[in-house]
This record gives sequence, structure tokens and C-alpha cells, in this order.
Amino acid sequence: MKILVLGGAGDIGSGIAEALCSSPIDRVVVGDINYPKARFVAEFLKSRGCNVEAVKVNALDIDSLRDASSDVDVVVNSVGPFYKYGYEIAKNIVSLGLNFVDVCDDYDAAEKILSLNEEAARRGVLGVVGFGWTPGLSNILALHASSELREVDSIDIYWVGSAADSRGLAVVMHLFHSLIGKVPMYINGSRVYVEAGSGAVAVEFPKPIGRVKLYYTGHPEPITLPKYVNVRNRVTVRGGLVPSWQSGLAKLLLRLFRVKDDKGVERLSKLVHRIEDVFRWGGLQLSAVRVDVTGYSRTISLVAMDRMRRLTGIPAALAAIMIASGELSDKGVKPPEAVIKDTGEFLRKLSDKGINVVKM
Repeated sequence: MKILVLGGAGDIGSGIAEALCSSPIDRVVVGDINYPKARFVAEFLKSRGCNVEAVKVNALDIDSLRDASSDVDVVVNSVGPFYKYGYEIAKNIVSLGLNFVDVCDDYDAAEKILSLNEEAARRGVLGVVGFGWTPGLSNILALHASSELREVDSIDIYWVGSAADSRGLAVVMHLFHSLIGKVPMYINGSRVYVEAGSGAVAVEFPKPIGRVKLYYTGHPEPITLPKYVNVRNRVTVRGGLVPSWQSGLAKLLLRLFRVKDDKGVERLSKLVHRIEDVFRWGGLQLSAVRVDVTGYSRTISLVAMDRMRRLTGIPAALAAIMIASGELSDKGVKPPEAVIKDTGEFLRKLSDKGINVVKM
């Protein structure tokens, strides 16, 4: 098996490459437009016994992508921000007839990528979109808990991140993008659009995170989960940062700079990225996802906590290996909950990699 990681020199991409290197595959290719950084990551992984190479690739250029993906079984895309690059890269991958996993966490980009389903199926391609931390692990936890209930009334997803647990401009851009405008939720049995950053609730996580105030954020789960889980009432996603002052500051900056669109998001993100170390002060090098699934009078709450790059990279790597080995053989472009049939087995594989899921 030979797997190419696009954006492999970044924080999340290198986490995916690292997860692949700890698995029984033949070769990992670290692909990035920044070749010196890709080579640095590859050399580090080589020092740990991984069979890895670095290639320079511009994933938006189909010729460059064709050259980089020669003899590759699966492509894993981590090039963000996804609302800016996700669809074009996925379209190139499908055009080349390549199977892929994408960790896209922007709801609008994910819906556009899913529109490639018919073309991918015609070309015999399987693409799994939104297979990282949230979306990704969150979808699997929702599906797993739903299988224990006779009837599902609601699925509520909560995520917590920290500036101390992430690096890179794309992460900042995703955060601000998810907090502007109207974002999709599934409420009262249909899709609605709510004000991003509204709907504050206090949610309990295991220590050291504890209780955190979280807000509606734009993620793909409310778009995809109702199509594969028979949920009567709602699917929502709320997120935020720890310490809690970081969430408040993010919302304040959006108001102060009057950010209403993605051009504004990019300008503000570049400013924040330059002083990002300030935001890491007092933070935890830890992220988490909690999924509450309610049916009748019973609620199942599942939680996973770890570094963001592991929460994202390990599920993506496992999905890529499952495609490359033929364990996943669907065709088309689908979300995780459409292709993972045995959630218990997938969670066991996660546990083997050190990502443990606990019930609250």
C-alpha cells in the first residue's frame, strides 16, 4: 500500500503521516507545496523507521497532482482552509480516478465535495469526506451510540480546542469561518440556519478540561448525519476554545473587525496568526469531542480527548488504510457514517492507537 498525504508538512498532515507510519503499509508520501518542510517531516519519520518520501505538489494543479500521485493507492487531503481549497482539490483527485480521504471540516465545502458522488462512482472512486476529529470521529460516535438505542430523538455534538494544541493559519481561518453568518443545523426534523456563535450552553468534559461554554459552529455533521441515522428531532454542533476567554475573544474580534465574509476572515486570521503565541498562554495541549445521543428518556454520552493532530490524523489514517486494503469498497463520495459498518471495530482500532472513547 502506498498512501499520499497532501498538506503533509502541516500540523494535521504530519499527524496523518505519522499515524500511517505506525501502521503496516509499504510507503508514505509526504506531499506539500512547501518541499523543504515536506522533506523535514519525511526525514524525521525516516529516523523512526518509516518508509517515507517527500514530494513537492500543488494539489490545485492537476498536472502536479498527477505526477505526485503516481502508483498511489489512496490520497489523504489535509490542505486547508477547506472552504477555500477543498472542492477544487477533491475535483482534481476524482478526475484522476484516485480513492481519497478528506478531513474537510467546513460545512459548505463538504456539501460541494459530496456533490462529486455520481462522477466518482462512474470512475470507480471511493472518497470519504470529513473523516478527522469533528467531523469524522464525531460521526462514528454518533452512529455507535445510535445503534444502542431503539429510537433516536437527538444528536448533540460538542467540540473543544485550544490555541495551545494547534498550529497553522488554516486552523485559525476555519475557526473564524465557522463563527460567521448563518450555519446549518437539523432542528425539529429539518435543516435550518442559525446564527453562528449563538446558542451558548455549558458542557461538562472530563478533567482537565471541565465545564466549557460552547456555541453553534458551522460543521458538516448536521448535513450528513440525518441522511444515515433516523433521528426525529435534531442534530447540532457546538464548539469553543479553552480557556473560555479565547472563545469570547474570537467572537469579540469578529465584531470589532466587522467580519462578515471570508475575505474578512482571511485578513483577521493572518493578523491573529502573527501573534498566535499570545493565545497559547494558559491553554491546554488537548482537544476533545463529546457526542450526546438521546432516545426516549435515555442519553448516551461518549467522549474522546487527545491532541488535535492525533484526534484528526488517526481516524483519517485508519480510513485510508481500510480503503487501500479493500476493507471499504463502496464507490462515490460519502461521509464517514455511510461507509463504516462496524463502529465497534473501528473504535477498537482507535483504541489500539491510543485514542480511547469513554462514557460520561
